[in-house]
Amino acid sequence: MNPAHRFAGRVSELDRKLAATEIEHARSEGEYDVAEAARRLALVQTATTQAALRVAVDGRTGEVIPPALEAAPRVAGALWLLVSVVHIVIWLMDGALGGDWDPSWLLWVLFGGGVLAGGVWAAREWDRRLRAVSGASG
Repeated sequence: MNPAHRFAGRVSELDRKLAATEIEHARSEGEYDVAEAARRLALVQTATTQAALRVAVDGRTGEVIPPALEAAPRVAGALWLLVSVVHIVIWLMDGALGGDWDPSWLLWVLFGGGVLAGGVWAAREWDRRLRAVSGASG
């Protein structure tokens, strides 16, 4: 499973048990001592978010992907779709009532919003790739 998506959704008791198992395994492999394992297990027990749980297991805060960055492409796409539908309805009403069927106005709205939504998606993908490269080298 992809380490970035190992913990998905809410923190449940199963998530806590899996995280504790990973910490115990890493301790048994000698990655850190008993005190560090106890500190991490305490963080697991108090974790209320997936980001906090990931920090407790991995020990690195740089790997936490901001939830807003993960959700931004969906939000931008939904907004683009909503604005596009509203503009198509307005364009159709203007054309039917006023006889002005100017396709360039509609294209500017549709393609302009699509470019912005694509830019938000590209920014998230760029961030994911940078995190993957820095995680592999660090």
